[in-house]
Amino acid sequence: MSGSMPKLLVHACCAPCATVPLARLLERYSLVFYFFGPNIQPQAEYQRRLDEMRRFCDLAQVVLLEAEYQPEIWRQKVGPFLHQAEGSFTERCQSCYRLRMEGTARRAVADGFDAFTVTLSLSRHKNSKVLAEIGQQVGRQFGVEYLAEDFKKRDGFKTSVLRSKELALYRQDYCGCLPSLREAEMRRQRKLAVTG
Repeated sequence: MSGSMPKLLVHACCAPCATVPLARLLERYSLVFYFFGPNIQPQAEYQRRLDEMRRFCDLAQVVLLEAEYQPEIWRQKVGPFLHQAEGSFTERCQSCYRLRMEGTARRAVADGFDAFTVTLSLSRHKNSKVLAEIGQQVGRQFGVEYLAEDFKKRDGFKTSVLRSKELALYRQDYCGCLPSLREAEMRRQRKLAVTG
């Protein structure tokens, strides 16, 4: 990578979601991944996702920065909205996005990055416009550019599934928080009831 490339800090929630951003950004940026997941529970799940990020970054020969695991800050920020369903237009999810973006922006400024972004837009369940609005607000708040990318475009999600299979990456079936885990369990139970 050229020293003249802008430095980009990429918040990654998990290894599968990092596959497409890596491929699409590596030619334009000096890229570093950041694992900051106070939303991910239980702790065993957090550790599993972190271990997979470490393995993926080793394979890709990309630097991974790791934040301390602090689920209590997620509970403080998101706790008042736990009664809400999962979705990009709920305060529950938006406050979670903001928390992770603020942590990433803070680290980007501290470490001298030119910009930051998130891998979250790869998910079919995340609204890229909502993510861009929050990211730009956070960027202005911390004085660092937010790179708004919709990674699900151009078959991004499908590509990440294929790439994850090639690399034998662990793919979870919930966003990370305990409410989303409960919702995923209910979806599994409904599916089992239908298929018998």
